[in-house]
Parts: sequence; C-alpha cells; structure tokens
Amino acid sequence: MQKQLTRRMAGEIVVSEKPGDTLRKWREIFNLSQKELANLLEVKPSVVCDFEKGRRASPGIGTVRKFVEAMVDYDSSHGSKVANSMVGRRTNEAIVDIKEFTSGITINKMLETIEGKVLAGNKELTERPIYGYTMVDSLKAITTFNAFGEMYGWSNERAVFFSGVHYGRSPMIAVRAHPVKPRVVVYIRPKTVDPLAPKLADMERIVLVKTELSEKEIIENLRYLK
Repeated sequence: MQKQLTRRMAGEIVVSEKPGDTLRKWREIFNLSQKELANLLEVKPSVVCDFEKGRRASPGIGTVRKFVEAMVDYDSSHGSKVANSMVGRRTNEAIVDIKEFTSGITINKMLETIEGKVLAGNKELTERPIYGYTMVDSLKAITTFNAFGEMYGWSNERAVFFSGVHYGRSPMIAVRAHPVKPRVVVYIRPKTVDPLAPKLADMERIVLVKTELSEKEIIENLRYLK
C-alpha cells in the first residue's frame, strides 16, 4: 500500500500544472505543518514554503521523491494512518502493470528487449533514456484517464504500453490531449495502425512503436532490463 501511495503522490505532483499546490495538498493530508515537513527533510521551512508558493523552479524527480518518501515514512512510523485510509479506494483500473527502472535505459535498448518496430521517431529520440514503463488496457485507458498521475509513476520519462489496440488512433489522441506526455508509446499486437497515430506522435516528438509480443512476454523481458 505504501508503494502504491508513493506512486500516486509523486505522479500527481509531477504532472500537476501547479506542483506546489499539489505538494501542499498532500502535506495537509498527512497533517504536517511546513515546519514539520522541513524538519523531516532537514531543510529550512522557507524551502518548503518556496516550493508550495511556486517561488522555486518546479521540483525535479529527485526532489519530489524526497518530499514524498519523507511523508510516507513519517506516516509509516505513526501507524500508517494515511496509507491505511487509502485501502479500498478506487485506482486507475486501466493500469495492468507499472515499474520504475533503477537507472535510465535508452529507448533503443528497450526496443531490442520487446522486439519493437518504430512507427514514428528518429534516431535522436530513440537514444533518449527512460526511467520506467506503464502497461494499460487501451479501452479502459480511454475512458478512465483522469488518473494520469498514477499512470506516470515517478516520472513521465517512460514508455506507456497499450494493449487491446485495434487501430491505434484513440490512444494517441488521448495522450496528445494531456499536457504531460510519455517519451514512448507502444502498441501491443495492434490489428492495424491508423496513419494518424504516427503523425500525432511526430507532432509531439513521441516515439511510437508496435510489438507482437504478448503482455506477459513484455513484462517478463522488461523485468531483467538493466
């Protein structure tokens, strides 16, 4: 439950248009003052205040991780009241699997692992690193993507796999409609790919890929990706 909570919190902060407001929301959920959170982080209270007020640059993944883990660890040491309160709450039903990598993996390396065929994206884009992946049910994703934060985990610098793809048009439209984009979109065994999908991917500088491996094979192969 703690792992799920940290993903949810970090994802919401990362994709938020106002990360400071989202950070404050979670701090208040954990019933912590700015001073108390600052003490947990071993920083001055003004640092927390500046992030929440937007007076500092949007926090990077490393900073978000420190904030989130400090709050979750505090909750754990006080009986996991917040984590337990989240049990049974509905999460994004579209998510089939989600993982974070211990370090950056180039898109090219991932493509080799999943036997992927590039439909959109040049060499420059495929040499970029990603830091995790999320596998989602295509049909459910289109109707339940109000929980993008949970989908993106710790970072949007990841691959998003869509299963159950028929034409590949709707998933790319959904991705393009959201202000935060993944680095890679992968269609799992699509029946066909609508020509609009690669065009949309090119417009957003997203690498679009298809693979004929099954969900199980992909998850198994990515487990050993280092």
